[in-house]
Amino acid sequence: MKKNILTLLAISLPVLTLLGCSSVGVHPVSMGSAKPSNCPLDQYVSEGDIEHPYEVACMITSKTGTTLMHDKSASAAIDNARADACACGADAIVIETAEEEGITLMTWGQGKAQLKAVRYLD
Repeated sequence: MKKNILTLLAISLPVLTLLGCSSVGVHPVSMGSAKPSNCPLDQYVSEGDIEHPYEVACMITSKTGTTLMHDKSASAAIDNARADACACGADAIVIETAEEEGITLMTWGQGKAQLKAVRYLD
């Protein structure tokens, strides 16, 4: 019985450290023409900082992976969302929230970000 438990742990522990992929959720608001995934994006922390007339193209929620090998920073979560903002036709992103969760019983931590992808109107 003890050998079975040790075998189960030996198999499941490496699997758990490899699972936990990053994810990005996109909620379209006013989709435009998609841009290349590496398009240049201005970055703001407040909508009041934007000096152009604009509209919100989409809302984006981004999470990093949770394994030991992932970058679990808030900036990594923001970077993960850039290609999706470009796909919405955005010219800039506004960071609404960004946070880093510490290690828990089930994960090695995680970076999270809520973003607005905006398109300039001028």
